[in-house]
Amino acid sequence: MGLADSMGKLGTLLQIGRTFGMRDGLLRLGYEVQRSSGLMSRRMQSVRGWEFWGLKHIAPRTSPEDLLSIRRQGGRPFFFSDSRSLAIDLGKILGAGGEESVVAEANGILEGNLPFFGRLSFACGFPPKWFQNPATGQRLSPDRLWTQMRFASDDYGDLKFILEPSRFLFVYPLARAYAISGDERFPTAFWSAIENWAANSPPMSGPLWICGQESSLRILAWSFALYAFVHSSATTPQRVALLVSLIAAHAWRTVQTVGYARSQRSNHLISEAVGLWTAGILYPELRDAATWQKQGALLLGEAVLDQITPEGAYLQDSFNYQRMVLHQLLWTLRLSEIHKIEIGPEIRTRTIAAYEFIREFVDSESGHAPNHGSNDGSYILPLAACEYGDFRPLLRLGSCILDRTTALQPGPWDETALWLCGKRAQAAEREPAYEAISTPGYHRIGEENSWALVRAGRYTRRPFQADQLHVDLWWHGLNLARDAGTYLYNGEPPWNNGLAGSAVHNTVMVDRRDQMRRAGRFLWLDWAQASGRSFSTSMSTLPANSPNRFEGEHDGYRRLGVKHRRMVQCITEDAWVIVDDLLGAGEHELRLHWLLPDLPFEVIADSPFCAVLSAEKMRFHWNVFSSSPGNAAIIRGGKILAGDIEGRNRNEELLGWESPTYGELCPALSLLYRVQARLPVRIITVILAGDAVQLRQSDNNLVLSREASQVYQLSLAPEPTVGGGSV
Repeated sequence: MGLADSMGKLGTLLQIGRTFGMRDGLLRLGYEVQRSSGLMSRRMQSVRGWEFWGLKHIAPRTSPEDLLSIRRQGGRPFFFSDSRSLAIDLGKILGAGGEESVVAEANGILEGNLPFFGRLSFACGFPPKWFQNPATGQRLSPDRLWTQMRFASDDYGDLKFILEPSRFLFVYPLARAYAISGDERFPTAFWSAIENWAANSPPMSGPLWICGQESSLRILAWSFALYAFVHSSATTPQRVALLVSLIAAHAWRTVQTVGYARSQRSNHLISEAVGLWTAGILYPELRDAATWQKQGALLLGEAVLDQITPEGAYLQDSFNYQRMVLHQLLWTLRLSEIHKIEIGPEIRTRTIAAYEFIREFVDSESGHAPNHGSNDGSYILPLAACEYGDFRPLLRLGSCILDRTTALQPGPWDETALWLCGKRAQAAEREPAYEAISTPGYHRIGEENSWALVRAGRYTRRPFQADQLHVDLWWHGLNLARDAGTYLYNGEPPWNNGLAGSAVHNTVMVDRRDQMRRAGRFLWLDWAQASGRSFSTSMSTLPANSPNRFEGEHDGYRRLGVKHRRMVQCITEDAWVIVDDLLGAGEHELRLHWLLPDLPFEVIADSPFCAVLSAEKMRFHWNVFSSSPGNAAIIRGGKILAGDIEGRNRNEELLGWESPTYGELCPALSLLYRVQARLPVRIITVILAGDAVQLRQSDNNLVLSREASQVYQLSLAPEPTVGGGSV
């Protein structure tokens, strides 16, 4: 190894150190030292097995009979006192067909078909085969020490597939079916699963104890099931005692590695804080309950202030993780209200901010939000007959707990609020005025039914995706230009978090390089920083509080001497213009990418490029122009369907795919437009819905008109300032 290589590696290590910072680096180092030295393993073994977790040790003054009778009498209140009392309102929300579907899903679980990641289902048996990867058939030894494991291995594949059944998210469909039908098979199945899990995975033994977050999410699911089935004949004092022993062991386990969660500064810490707090609040009989409640509250306050900005953006830059975090915060706020316990006011304040932020990016027609950022399939409160991607159950729940106005009309999304708030949601007396927002890093422009999200952030901590200036475009409920999602964190290359790169986002890639330097599956160096503003132009016909134009730039290609500037403008509801200016010197390869829905398409012109997508409601013309010659290709599922790409590489394997949830990969259309030229270069995308707006090229200008009147004009020549364009 030469001196230059050594210095390069040293520089990378120093950058990684700066990325994590002194505090987080020391916390992570402490965790890794304990794992590698055997200290953590010896600590786990010191309390391994059931001997240390019987009631005489964890709740010496409480009997199994007391645990059950107090809860049946309402002495430890929960969101509801009797799940069966919700049956009438559930029937009104779901209707006869909806009730049948809920019961059918629960019957499927009893037959061994378990839900995975919000959208998928795998045959796992029942009780589930806890140590088997259902996607590959690989099996993990139940005797394997978790302190010697990682989340991916040739032996067992992606550990997330093994851990998912142990989140016990299947208890929520069982609870819903029991509330509707009163069928004792459903609580009996839950208790059978608990006994089987405990027999196969005693406290601190085996791989299912690997993660404090997983332990905390089990505490929430088990607590929900306990109260849902508390009046069932299948719920006996001995079974409740077993469950409470497991919850105590899980809370203790969570505390042991909370330093790791703090070092990650992610949803892990929020989950673990909520799990500890919940164990302390709902099970005060436990010897350490008060300590867990206090520690959970302190950790939650720390995490919320650290991870949610005052404007409500979540610093993991993931809408699915933001939903997950909001579910846990709303759970905590509601329980604190029921138990009349003061919780830090900053927690409620930041929860409201996060709720208002995500609400602005939920499409009003479909209820879906952009598949922005990491998406690991987490959906910890599956309590509504809505698709995984539908955020309306969250919006209804938040409106009830936070007392926020919402324009949602009654629908199946009301069910989650019924479970946690005990009442049917009511429609707002008036609809709140639609108002597009501009939060640091995120811009929403357009109108209610034709709008775009533009990503333009400045990172103060490690980013998770190289997606600066990505555009997500929505038209009347259709996600027209979309984010690819995640698919797998732990797959074989390129599926080891490969969809986090620049190539698959709706932006421009320069010289086939990501906007940032990749140093691991979840680690980026040389951060790309972006700036931008959204505003209303003089030509805008939208309401004054609805910006119709974004202008911004990022410096991710500064090492190449290139700057990327982008302008996005909503001309009318049916016409959008995106202008990309690549500024600098020298010759470069530029790749503009658009990920489109898997719709029938036709290429009707190559130069300038034009393709027509045919959706159920509308035909969309996708036009691309450039100041230097370019060529286009359309790729579906990694295969070129039209056009060609010169010099293919591994990035092309990722094109033409999208992942609605973890572990699911679906075909989509990638429109790739390539220019090889000396800078500066301008690339213009014009998207037209239907025929209301016409497009023509006049000399070096593009002209948009409607009803024979010109509405917009812009030049194909690159400009030193952003965008250009005029009425």
